Amino acid sequence: MRNYIDTKTLDAIVKKTANAIEDGKKEIFEISEQARQDYISYEQEWIDVKATLSIVINEVDKLDIRLKMARNMIKTINDHFDEFSETDIKEAYSFSERALVELSMKRKEEKELNDRRNELERLMKNSLAVLKRSELLEMKVSVALEYLNSSVHEQIKDLKQKKDLGLRIIEAQENEKKRISRDIHDGPAQSLANVILKAEYISKIVDASPAKAKREISELQDGVRGTLKDIRKIIHDLMPMSLDDLGLISTVKKLIATLEEAQPFEIEFVVVENASISKPLINLMAFRVIQEGFNNIVKHSKCNKVFLKISIEEENIMVQLEDDGQGFSVKETLEKAGGYGLYNMRERVEIVNGFIEIDSEQGKGTQLKMIIPNE
Repeated sequence: MRNYIDTKTLDAIVKKTANAIEDGKKEIFEISEQARQDYISYEQEWIDVKATLSIVINEVDKLDIRLKMARNMIKTINDHFDEFSETDIKEAYSFSERALVELSMKRKEEKELNDRRNELERLMKNSLAVLKRSELLEMKVSVALEYLNSSVHEQIKDLKQKKDLGLRIIEAQENEKKRISRDIHDGPAQSLANVILKAEYISKIVDASPAKAKREISELQDGVRGTLKDIRKIIHDLMPMSLDDLGLISTVKKLIATLEEAQPFEIEFVVVENASISKPLINLMAFRVIQEGFNNIVKHSKCNKVFLKISIEEENIMVQLEDDGQGFSVKETLEKAGGYGLYNMRERVEIVNGFIEIDSEQGKGTQLKMIIPNE
């Protein structure tokens, strides 16, 4: 019996598996692209329908006023019948009938446009759901494919240990990409989409209603400024430039100062610094966990107070982060696709042989405790 790994056989199996996964990835990509194109098509039609609907609603209002005027004219004729000629009476009734017919037709057109708008919104929602699902599947397939194409060709002393570590690192990288993608999609990308929609809308109303167009342009400028601010924040979050120069404590202080300017909750920060952090990687890992913890607090906690304590000792760095917010189920959150924030924190800490514990219950706030070896 052989007690070694036949690398040629293993490579052949891996290549065959990788080819099959690559084919599946292409099919998922095609589904994703089709969903994206469908969404763009529906969105463009939705813009046109919405603009046309606005014009039709305005015409319905005008026709409604005309019909009321016609009915008032007929009422006046009926009250003073002897004072009007037969021609006047016929013209009044003819005017009223035309106004009624035109109003009926416009209301029918308004209903059809409104129904189409609602249908397009449903189709856009479905296309977006397919797109998000296919992107998630594509990410998972990419993890498996990258792992197959890289790790088995390395010289491995401990196959099981290297396999687990390689997969964890790749998953952490892919999850980080997904987080960045989600931040861009939910922030600047969505804002820029709204800018395009608003610009389209302004171009359609600028001649008919200059004053309203001017107000819309002012709102558009405010939106663009907010988008620029979000982009700068994402760039800073990717790599805080002060971390290597100022160290963990000073960088966290800057993070807290920024949060206190923008958030309603109070932050109590306690530092016990009996040693220094010697490794840049440890600095980065500790900061990323604290940053992700604050991100979760901002997005989900609805708290009034936050407590952060950092203790730096010769052997370990300890972090304690607590809030008095609404809390959540840690188990359920980790099982969901949206629970990658907690998953990433655990992955980061485990890579540097650390320990993290997250306790939370509905209505009882959240407590995060982390210990990282200072070596």
